[in-house]
Amino acid sequence: MSLVRLRTTVGGLPRRSPKFRETRTIRLRPIYATRVWRPTPRAERGRGRMPAVSALRIAWVIYGSLDQVSGGYIYDRLVVEHLRALGDVVTIISLEPHGTSLPALNGDDYDVVLGDELCFSELAPLFRAATPGLKRVLLVHHLTAWEHAPGPIRDELLALEKSAIDAADVCIATSHVTADRLQRDGFTRPLVAEPGADRFERPPIAGQESSSATRRLLFVGNILPRKRVLELVKAFAALACADAQLVLVGAELSPGYAQEVRAVIEQAKIASRVHWLGPIDAAGVAAQLSLAEVLVLPSALEGYGMVLSEALWSGVPIIAARVGAAGELVSRTSAGLLYEPDDPNGLEAELTRFVGDRKLRRDLQRAAWRSADQLPRWRDTALTVRATLAKSR
Repeated sequence: MSLVRLRTTVGGLPRRSPKFRETRTIRLRPIYATRVWRPTPRAERGRGRMPAVSALRIAWVIYGSLDQVSGGYIYDRLVVEHLRALGDVVTIISLEPHGTSLPALNGDDYDVVLGDELCFSELAPLFRAATPGLKRVLLVHHLTAWEHAPGPIRDELLALEKSAIDAADVCIATSHVTADRLQRDGFTRPLVAEPGADRFERPPIAGQESSSATRRLLFVGNILPRKRVLELVKAFAALACADAQLVLVGAELSPGYAQEVRAVIEQAKIASRVHWLGPIDAAGVAAQLSLAEVLVLPSALEGYGMVLSEALWSGVPIIAARVGAAGELVSRTSAGLLYEPDDPNGLEAELTRFVGDRKLRRDLQRAAWRSADQLPRWRDTALTVRATLAKSR
């Protein structure tokens, strides 16, 4: 018999103290519409209003802790915080991957259950077992099947993920790219709730080139093959600019792959110019963005790529493969350089352009600083999610 811990903040308000949070341990028994984000006028920022509705009782299903630092968990955590601030009761239901026991969810306790699609193996049976009247919402960052090349493994994963999608009443995608791809894969196009860009305080001044001769390039993301950090260090090693520095921020979730990256750095004799910082907290990421001249994200696959919009919010331009929201963000802001993900020379070419052209750097940095009015806010994201949950019950 396995256990699940449920953490609840009641109505986003204190019960016995300002920081009260109820923790319970229980034993377990063995929409489809499109919403296009549009900038909120500056004068209305932070004053979004929802139609008058009663507080929602939401079961939010994830793997492990909500405090994990990947983009998907940051998205979930910030939306949950905003929903609680709006007065909703959000219970985090933490599952173990491939667990054999699932909690029983019913309409007496919750109005709606929202599951992060990362838990697709458990969500299909969990959704099907939910009592009648309890609405089931699936939040999709990207499908795990998309991380694999065509073949039996991808087909098996896609079948499991399709089962979770089919069991949901409503799906929400975190980017238009994900929504479009789901539609191409034969699913009804879901509603889109883009992540906000304003997780960090905006620096008081930006958009100006550093007076230092050093070109500081920043990567933020877990060290995984699909993030293409190996390709990044190879492209960096090929740069003619001896003053360029590369900063790598992120957890080494694939130790073997991280060792390959280190080996290339040593072989290229660039270890003195590559700085491994490992996983750091939000304040640390904000500090690194304040020091960077450009954010580089060479990923082969991103559901959105939240660090891209966070960099722009901080006045830092981007260089990225045309995946996730990169294309839309650059089109919207003119504050970045893109290359096709299947172009083996694309990343090196764009890095070379950036470090070698002072006017280009200045123009991109100024465009990044001006982009704030064109970027979503987390309150907007939460209001979009909440409107969907309210309609679902």
